[in-house]
Amino acid sequence: MIVWLILVGFTAAINLFVFIAVRGRWGRLVYILFVASFVGTVIGNLVAERLGVELLRIGSFNLLPASVAAQLAMVATTLLAAMAPPPAPHGDGPDA
Repeated sequence: MIVWLILVGFTAAINLFVFIAVRGRWGRLVYILFVASFVGTVIGNLVAERLGVELLRIGSFNLLPASVAAQLAMVATTLLAAMAPPPAPHGDGPDA
């Protein structure tokens, strides 16, 4: 269990760094992206285990499906963050 958790953490961190390198910028979303990467890695590993997919397997850890799911989770998080409404401007008007 401990080895599995370490592999999940390393896989999530590597996928996060690759995603940020391809995207080209750090932002406020990095912490949320790490959580999405971690959750995506766990879900990808579990789904691959249930379906019997054995692509690039390390012991009982399915590396390739976990990485693909982590990347998809980060893309979904980025798209959802882009669809969020912009923050309200702070003005000196009568409603402020």
